[in-house]
Amino acid sequence: MQGLEASSTEGLSRLGKLLVSGASAQGISLGQTEVARLVRYAELLEEWGRKINLTAIVGREQIFRRHFLDSLALVGRLPPLAELPSPSLLDVGSGAGFPGVLCALCRPDLRITLSERIGKKAAFLLTLRRELGLSFEVFADDATRLPTGFGVVVSRAALPLPKWFPFAESLTAPRGYIYSMTSPSEPVPDAPPSLSLCLDMLYDVGEGQHRILAHRKAG
Repeated sequence: MQGLEASSTEGLSRLGKLLVSGASAQGISLGQTEVARLVRYAELLEEWGRKINLTAIVGREQIFRRHFLDSLALVGRLPPLAELPSPSLLDVGSGAGFPGVLCALCRPDLRITLSERIGKKAAFLLTLRRELGLSFEVFADDATRLPTGFGVVVSRAALPLPKWFPFAESLTAPRGYIYSMTSPSEPVPDAPPSLSLCLDMLYDVGEGQHRILAHRKAG
């Protein structure tokens, strides 16, 4: 992880404090190593973003708020390991790694899989894994070919909710959890009968309100 401890300018120090305080508000404790990894993550997003379309968000503070802290809002609501039928988490349509890479950073007790069919984005995720020293798998194929039986399945608006609920259900183990990151304005359809709502939360990390839904699959 060469270079992870190199950033010590006043701006990065301020943004590091933003990360720590924002994570704490979500019930997550970030140490110096985690902050350094996220700083490097932002650097890689900017470097790769000059070559391929990874995210429309530009600027270090915007990346920290709208990607990192937004993802940590979900991470802070994940179930403890003892409640899961399998210690595994799948991020569908991971893109540049949100929220899956933040899950890998903060929940090393879980086996993380990031599903991203676009080759250049999958290559970026593999670079992140190497540069940040994290452990996760990258599934660089169509999501319809994914294995099943995950303890947790998450998505950050990869699919509209009417399509997301049944698709995620097919990938989730009995008694597993499905998380949906969406906006307060998106209509929420009825979930399949086997899914019961266990979380419906509005949150704001400084960029307006967002919404997290969690459903648990019947056993």
